[in-house]
Amino acid sequence: MQIEGTYDVDYYRNLVADKVHSHDSLWFVGGSQWNVGQSAKLAKMVSAIANSGGGELIFGIAQKRSRADAFEPVKGFDKGEEWIFHEIQSQIDKPVDDLSVKICPIPDSDGKIIHIHIPVNNNAPHQFSDSKFYRWSKGKCLVMNESEIRTAYMKISTCNLEFLGVTNINGIPTLSGGKFSSMNFYPKFMIRNAGNIVEKDYKVEIAFPSVLFEETNQPLKSAFVRHEGIYSVFGQRGNYPIFQQEISTLIEAKITVNAESISTFLNEYINIYLYFSNGLKKHSIRLADTLTYNGKRLTKDDFGKAMGVISI
Repeated sequence: MQIEGTYDVDYYRNLVADKVHSHDSLWFVGGSQWNVGQSAKLAKMVSAIANSGGGELIFGIAQKRSRADAFEPVKGFDKGEEWIFHEIQSQIDKPVDDLSVKICPIPDSDGKIIHIHIPVNNNAPHQFSDSKFYRWSKGKCLVMNESEIRTAYMKISTCNLEFLGVTNINGIPTLSGGKFSSMNFYPKFMIRNAGNIVEKDYKVEIAFPSVLFEETNQPLKSAFVRHEGIYSVFGQRGNYPIFQQEISTLIEAKITVNAESISTFLNEYINIYLYFSNGLKKHSIRLADTLTYNGKRLTKDDFGKAMGVISI
C-alpha cells in the first residue's frame, strides 16, 4: 500500500521549485480542508487514471498553466495511509491492483501531501461507485462510451512475464596450492508468466561484464548476441509456450571470478531483459550481493589467500 522510494518533503518542494510540467501520468491537485467528500473525489480520479494507463496523483500541490506552482496541502486530515487506501478501493468496482499511497506531513504546518501511485498494469477496467466507467484526459474524468469500455475489457487478455530471481548462486572454487585461484558460478534465471494468457513469443537476455565470461562455456558462447561497453549480452528465445503462472528457467550462465576480475565483480551488475508480446522489462542485480560462496560475499582478500581445507 505504501509507495517505495525517497518521496520526502524535499522531493515535493523540488517539484514546485522546478515548476514541473503536469501531464496525464503526473497530475497535481491543490488541497483544501479535508471533508468526507474528498475521498470520493480521489477515488473517481484514481479509477479514471487506472483506466487510462496509470500515473501519479499528487494531492496538495496547486498547478498553474499545467505546472506545479505552490504548496497547497490538505488540512485537517488525521487518517493514515491504510485508511485512504481502503476508502479509495471501496468506491471502485474491481480494486486497482498494486495501488499505493504515501502521506507526507509538511513541517511547521498541519497540512499534508497525499501521493497516490496507480500502476500501468492494474487490472483495468474499473467501474466507479456511480456505476460509470471513467477515463482520464487533461485533468478531467470523462465518461467512457461503450466502444471504449469494450476495448478496455479486451486488453485484459495480456501476457505479463516477470523475473522471479536467480538460483544456483553458490560459487564453486578452484584451488591451487591450497588457495583460491578462481571462483565459478552457474546461475540460473527464472521467469514466470504472471498474465492470463499463454505466451508463445518471448526472449530473455542477460548481460554481465565481459571479463567474467568464461569462453570455454560453449552453450553460453553460442547464445552471444552483442557487446554493450564492458558488458557481453547473451540471449535465448523461448522454444515452447509458457502457460499462466508457469515458472521457467530459460537461460543459464557461467561466471568466473579471479584475482584480476574481482574488482569488476564487486562493483558491476547482471542486467536481465525480458522481451514479450506485451512489453519489455529490465532488472539489474548486483553481482557480489547475489553470487556468494557458502552464503558469504566475496572480497578481494579471498583470492591468493589460504582458505582452510576445502573438499571439492
